[in-house]
Amino acid sequence: MSLPTPILARVLATTICGWVFLCAHVDKASAEPLQFNRDIRPILSDRCFKCHGPDKASRKGDLRLDTPEGAYAERPKSHEHAVVPGKPEESVLCRKIFAA
Repeated sequence: MSLPTPILARVLATTICGWVFLCAHVDKASAEPLQFNRDIRPILSDRCFKCHGPDKASRKGDLRLDTPEGAYAERPKSHEHAVVPGKPEESVLCRKIFAA
């Protein structure tokens, strides 16, 4: 059974925001620290790249999430960043996902 799109969006958002938060708190001595390409990129690929991936013609909101540089880049209009590693409260992506 597949979940409705809004629920999937919330699950994905929670995963991404959790990752952003965890990046600030991962124990440096941990054997396997989180890595964008290994841990996050597959989730984004399955759920986000259709609208926020490498295809510039289909990209929405001029937001590219298929590279760390795109996800971490300063947003041109707001001068904020979609994703701020380790600081979900400063990440526009997290704020928009959890806004009422």
